[in-house]
Amino acid sequence: MTAPTFTLAVETVRIGGTPRTAVSVAGEVDVTNATDFRTAVEGVDGPHPLIVDLSHLRYLDSAGFAALDQLLARRAAVIVLDPNSTVHPAAMLAGLPCHPTVDAAVHAGAAPG
Repeated sequence: MTAPTFTLAVETVRIGGTPRTAVSVAGEVDVTNATDFRTAVEGVDGPHPLIVDLSHLRYLDSAGFAALDQLLARRAAVIVLDPNSTVHPAAMLAGLPCHPTVDAAVHAGAAPG
């Protein structure tokens, strides 16, 4: 059995002329790597809050949700989660504040701080 892993893809997006840093997360985040996930997101260069797109995650457990809560509490991230994502139902049950697209997150006022 292999340990759950995640990957981060970082890109600069321009919406309304303002460059923003978007981080796309894929794979799995659970108790074995949630701290590494939080540290990796916090270490991404760019104005905060970062736009963190979780739409490509296959799995997210309670430790992953706790890591996201910490990022949100520090205003380090704004969460994007496609409504068709595998983890969307759990995110809704957990009350995770998220936007359906990067564009929606920016237009909802997720401006860099």
